Amino acid sequence: MLVITGIFDDGRFIPDSPVNIPQKKKVVVTIEEKNEDLLLQKGRSSGFTTEPVTHTAFGRLQAYANPSLIPAEQGAWEAATAEKYALR
Repeated sequence: MLVITGIFDDGRFIPDSPVNIPQKKKVVVTIEEKNEDLLLQKGRSSGFTTEPVTHTAFGRLQAYANPSLIPAEQGAWEAATAEKYALR
């Protein structure tokens, strides 16, 4: 797969560097908008701000924790490995 970067200006695609593609070669062009362009568009239309996010995902799974299993965590990996690879 060949990735060509460039700009689109007045209905023409202008590559950043020269490209050698055979004539009449079928190609697929995918337009990927840069984050700066998306932020500018969203900022104008929806009151979107570019302030950094201060929250983290740390502790999000605490609601699913089972406190009764905490003591069994010590040595759980070793026990599972021994069970899986036990000689029979």
